[in-house]
Formats: sequence, structure tokens, C-alpha cells
Amino acid sequence: MKKMSRLGWMALITIVPLCGQVAYIGTYTKPGGSKGIYRVQLNAATGLLSEPELAAESENPSFLAIARGGRFLYAVNEINNGNVSSFAIEASGKLRLLNQVKAKGDAPCHLNLDQTGKWLAVANYTSGSASVLPVKPDGSLGEAVAMVQHKGKSVDPRRQQGPHAHSVNFSADNKYLFVADLGLDQVKIYSFDATTGALAEKAQLETPKGGGPRHLALGNGGLVYVLNEMGSSVSVFRWKGEAKVEALRTVSSLPAGMKDERNSGAEVVLHPSGKLLISSNRGHDSLALYRPDGAGGLEALGQQTLGGRVPRGFVLSPDGRYVVAGGQNSDQLFSFRVDLGEGKLIPMGSPVRVGSPVCVRFVR
Repeated sequence: MKKMSRLGWMALITIVPLCGQVAYIGTYTKPGGSKGIYRVQLNAATGLLSEPELAAESENPSFLAIARGGRFLYAVNEINNGNVSSFAIEASGKLRLLNQVKAKGDAPCHLNLDQTGKWLAVANYTSGSASVLPVKPDGSLGEAVAMVQHKGKSVDPRRQQGPHAHSVNFSADNKYLFVADLGLDQVKIYSFDATTGALAEKAQLETPKGGGPRHLALGNGGLVYVLNEMGSSVSVFRWKGEAKVEALRTVSSLPAGMKDERNSGAEVVLHPSGKLLISSNRGHDSLALYRPDGAGGLEALGQQTLGGRVPRGFVLSPDGRYVVAGGQNSDQLFSFRVDLGEGKLIPMGSPVRVGSPVCVRFVR
């Protein structure tokens, strides 16, 4: 076999890292299943996934957020009186625990960093609250400096007898925090002070009664795409600042004419081009695709079968070319290529195994 020159080896070493895009997977832990947070690589040339490796043991680290620059990772520990854990991402890809702080609520289920990376917002599902924690220069977390407690209920006697905050999203200008509350059928909009972390309620997006807003995606021009978990639909709003809100339309995530009481929505993601919106169906076990027109219109394009059970969370690769989605109840992770022109997802190879995947986040 012909030996490779020193320059050849150097070229190979340079190319290989560029082909691999690293992602971390948040999971639900259980005996004999997941042990915590896992690490996987997506081959940018082929769309194939590597076998996941354990990056850190942690209890129910269901949802993750990764700091810009890829130095730190944050995870909720989704338990009663839950924690938020901060980790340093080491050169090996392993995670080193920095500290844990209280989320100031029960069953923290979602978190996001603000645009400066100096604040972390957390949604607490069971207690129906949201909190803001400071991020220290070394990546560790301080105790919460702000907390809002939601009150009220909606129409479903089983799931909406109290508030259930389900996600937190900062606006692109970093002046507002959107908190979707499944129990209230509302997305509350708070002003956010990036100097102090303070929150003040300014407006609400009223979603369809019994819909159960869960996650959302923010578009250009004040467009807000809200995933309704219980209603298996996406509602589109235009928010014009402060209390100026316009409800535009609601589109089903299921095939035309289909109603499935067993189905529930989980995640919604807007492609960076603005030309494709994707949501997940648990029960129908598919990813639903839509074509936004940029002016509030939303055309349903159909569904791509996952190939596994209960697609909880999914994410676009940093270059927007692939979707990586987890099948929570089949312990699998799937990869799809994005066809923007056709508005389709094309399965790429065989899935890889990881216990109870909930959230996938790429290092950017």
C-alpha cells in the first residue's frame, strides 16, 4: 500500500473535523436505558450519524442549550424541585460539571440563552413558572434573579386546571422573552432587561382554546409560529411590539381531514431561509412540513414518517442541510436531508440507538 505523505496526512486531519458536525442529546434517564447526555457526530458529506457516546451522567437532562462558541452546555434536570446544570465542553467532547442551581420551580422542561449569553431562562412545567439565571464568565450559573409565576386555567379538565409553562424564547433584539403556557392557552410576552435580568409582562398571544401551546419559532417581521401540543396544529401570529398582537391562522399538523386524539405536537423549527417550517407529531409519528410565505401565510405540505416512535425533539444542522430527530419511545436517532425546493425530508441511512432522546442541539 502506498504511504501517504506528511502533507497528505495534514490535509486529511484538516478535512475530517470539517465533515463532522457535533451534537449533544438530552434524554430521560432510567435504569438500563439512558444515563444522561450523549454526543453524536453528523457527517456533513453523507448525512450519516455516528454511534452516540455518553458525554456526562445526569438525571433527566431532557432539554439542552449550548453557548455560542461551543464552550459551555446547560441542561434542565426535569424533576420536582428541579435543577439546571452547567457543563464545560472539553476538547474530548466530554462534559465536565461546573455547578447546579435550582430552577425555582417543579419539572423544568425547557431553557434558552439570551443573545448576549449572559442570561439563561428556564420554563418550569409543573409549577407553571419561568425564571432567569445569570451566567458567570466561567460558564457556571448563579441563583435566579427573576421569576414569574403564571396563574389561571383553560378548558381541558385534565391538563389545563392550572398553568404549565413549556418553553422560553428570547427575541432577536434581546428585549423580550416569550413564554408558552400549555395550561393557559397563552404565550406570554415579557420585556427583558439584559442588564438586570428583570421581566415585566407586556402582552399575550391567545392560542385556540384547548390547543395547549408548547414551543414556538420566531420569524422575521414579528411573525410567531406556535406549536399547539394538544391541538396538533401550528398557530401563526404577528406581534407588532408591546400589546399589538394579530392572530393570523391555525394550520393542522396532521394529514387533511384527519383527527387523532392520541396525537400530540412536540417541537417546531423554522428553517433559517424562512422557506420551510417543520413540526413533530407524537402518535402519528411524523414530521409535518409547511411552506411559510413570509407574510403570515402557511401552506401545509404533508408529513414525513419518522421510522420510529414518538418524535419528541429535532433540530436543523448548522448549515440547514439536515434534520436530526429523536424517537423517544423507540430509543433511536434519525437523520434526514432537507429538500428546500420540494419541501421534503429525505431519510439518510439507518438510525442510531440512544435511550429516550428528547432534545438535540448542535455545537455552533
